Amino acid sequence: MTKMKKFILTAWILFAAVLAVFVFYYLYERINRPSPSEVTPPFANGSTLPIITPPPGQPDPPNLPVALMPEGVFDFPSIHLYSTYDPFTVERNFWHDGTLRVTGTAEPFLIEGADIRIRGRGNSTWSVGQEKRPLRIRFDTPRTFLDSPHAARDWVLIANLFDASLIRTHIAFYLAGMLEGMPWSPFSRLVHVYINGEYQGVYQLADERNNEEGRADGDFLFEIDGSAPSRDRRLSEGEVEGVDFVFVNGWVIDVRHPRRRDRDNHMEYLKQYLERVDDAIKNRDFTALESLVDIPSLIDFYLVQEFFKNLDVGDRSIFMQMRGEGDARRIYFGPVWDFDRSAGNTVAWFTPEYIFAAWRNSWFADLIEMAEFFEMAAIRWQEISHVQIPHTFLYMQYLSENYEHAFDRNFERHPHIFNVFAGNGEEPPWLVMIPPPIRNIQTARGQIEYLIHWLNERVWWLNRYFFP
Repeated sequence: MTKMKKFILTAWILFAAVLAVFVFYYLYERINRPSPSEVTPPFANGSTLPIITPPPGQPDPPNLPVALMPEGVFDFPSIHLYSTYDPFTVERNFWHDGTLRVTGTAEPFLIEGADIRIRGRGNSTWSVGQEKRPLRIRFDTPRTFLDSPHAARDWVLIANLFDASLIRTHIAFYLAGMLEGMPWSPFSRLVHVYINGEYQGVYQLADERNNEEGRADGDFLFEIDGSAPSRDRRLSEGEVEGVDFVFVNGWVIDVRHPRRRDRDNHMEYLKQYLERVDDAIKNRDFTALESLVDIPSLIDFYLVQEFFKNLDVGDRSIFMQMRGEGDARRIYFGPVWDFDRSAGNTVAWFTPEYIFAAWRNSWFADLIEMAEFFEMAAIRWQEISHVQIPHTFLYMQYLSENYEHAFDRNFERHPHIFNVFAGNGEEPPWLVMIPPPIRNIQTARGQIEYLIHWLNERVWWLNRYFFP
């Protein structure tokens, strides 16, 4: 046999092996995936919302953005970015100079001509969402932004292109911000964004995930940011395991703080610490886990992920911080991040039934089988389902009833989304991920009302899971 024939035969064998692994993984996932029940028909536009009652003695949801606008004006503030470059068309990581104005808000929050730097951000939204891309902005010095409770240099503008309600991530941040278990949850406001005078739609202004004052605190801020294929890709691109990232439980752990130049030998320490956490979870040793992890933050983080059935909970956007010294040192879970593919907005798992975070994520799958964790999670779920979640529903209803025009402006700018839902126009590749119930709703208000209904049914199901 000639060398060429041997090469071709070897190539076919390798191809067959890779195909077999892919088919095995696909079949394994399909067999083990929770089977959806009969799909609830989508709610008609203008349908009556479920009866939402506030907690006793607390008639209004906290942290309403009423201070941002003059009395009786229900709109979002406007952020105007000016730059020589079009931020959507340059390379994502390219920082460039610009200026920023804030209009359409109360006088204390106006900004006129602040110098900034601008760059792209995000992964899938940036790569396939050319018409509405997420951005990161940086002021020269730390400053407050709108009614943020702290000053910082770096802020992000989240596009929420894949979420027709535009508020899933915003609402997850809102709920998390009311849970005292997590030490920090991102500030978040809905805004209109203009770039060089052209309207781009409704965005979500939020904290960047870093250790600026008022945000993360402690020795480490890190993220579960992919699995084995991500590791292989990073290695092929020249990154170094143990320097640029660590690998634990089949996950890539991406370290945001300290920065690479300040890490010294701390990466090995972090890897060993996380391996001890992994062992405690896999061995279902709650005593060992308590000595390594702050349990209240873990439970609050888990319940937010489970409530929303967040797709990324498997191996993406899971942030943790290491805080404290000596015997008080613990890993704290949070902040929560990236909920656009949650709450029924993904084609494979769009019904409100079934445990999800504790199936999709191997740590949570073991934790929920741990009697101590399950009992504490059930008690905590009962607490937040009676207080913070009703406030969250009230806030969503408030947005639906008062900001319909503001949301409509986004879809006047991006009409192709609802046009495609109605069967007209070319479908962008990312729209194949949108499930049938959401495709049957072609108004912004209808999308928010559907989200309220979905989360209401999710509460009903989780109540019966934790207290059968």
